[in-house]
Amino acid sequence: MKLVNIDLTADELLTRLKEGKIYKKEKIQTALNNFFQSGHILQLRELALKEVATHVERKVETEIKTENFKPIKFLACISSNEKIAKNIIRKTARLASYYNSPWTVLYIQRPSENPEKIALDKQRYLINNFNLAQELGAKVIRIKENSVHKGILEYVIENNMTTVCIGKPHAKLWQRLSGYSWIYTLMNRLNERQIDIIILS
Repeated sequence: MKLVNIDLTADELLTRLKEGKIYKKEKIQTALNNFFQSGHILQLRELALKEVATHVERKVETEIKTENFKPIKFLACISSNEKIAKNIIRKTARLASYYNSPWTVLYIQRPSENPEKIALDKQRYLINNFNLAQELGAKVIRIKENSVHKGILEYVIENNMTTVCIGKPHAKLWQRLSGYSWIYTLMNRLNERQIDIIILS
């Protein structure tokens, strides 16, 4: 079974609520006055991360019983986006620490992010996140590839990764199918190989 956990920030969830994407218009204010407050949402996110950990644990126990066990190996896929990358690194580090499992941070360098083209501040943020990952115990891999999902998938297969953690694309990309179709392609390929995927923001 494939696990997909989509992690939204409190602000993103509240915005969706106010836009009527969760409840009908007449129920929105009541929801905002009750459960849908920042403190409650943060607690819910923490519970969701724990549920992800529990799911992985159950999966391991099942595979041990069926003699189909593969050591848990987490892969954190990051971009040059400083905040999202840092969040993915920290949350993947927590999951890896929980299971005392090896983990890797993978950065796919597309042609548009060639050192000669990428802004100096983005280069600095990227290096800082590489250093953070190493401080937290990760192996850092940098691969040059035109296709993000192809680069991720090839690394997953070659290195027997069991759980892939990625960031949610920019909101504008979610609004255009062509802009984020690579995520669906990646999810389908991972699903075929029974590999879990966690979408973090």
